[in-house]
Amino acid sequence: MLQLKVNGPCLFAFCFSVFLVTGCSTLHPDFETPSVTVTSFKLLPSQSLTPRFEIGMRVVNPNSVELKLRGMSYKVFLNGYEVVEGAANELPVVPAYGEAEFYAIATVGLIEGIQFVNDMLQNANGQVAYRLQSKLDIGAMTPSIRIEKTGSFSP
Repeated sequence: MLQLKVNGPCLFAFCFSVFLVTGCSTLHPDFETPSVTVTSFKLLPSQSLTPRFEIGMRVVNPNSVELKLRGMSYKVFLNGYEVVEGAANELPVVPAYGEAEFYAIATVGLIEGIQFVNDMLQNANGQVAYRLQSKLDIGAMTPSIRIEKTGSFSP
């Protein structure tokens, strides 16, 4: 028969870690995922070959608690090519049942951009499939919020 000796500090550490893992997930059981939309897309002057853009974004918070955004990263895919990538760390607090707008700087991958344009020239079917992936960091005790939107548009 196997006997385990458990001392006080080990038992406390185990119980505390179980509390953290299960407790954080039950702090807001009715938490709804916020939405992120792109509101503007503006070319910025650049000193290099890589174009830079200012992207306007809106975060809508459908929850009863405000979101104190610490950071955000995002990627935009067009027809499967990762054309735009960026991150922002100076973000507003999104009020409960409210929204906030901000601007982030993004860069276009030169190779991916060329591949996308080449693909568009060869397959001019009129539709561009897009996918926006974003990750919102709202604090150390809460997991990041991952949002993905997909769709298509005609250029």
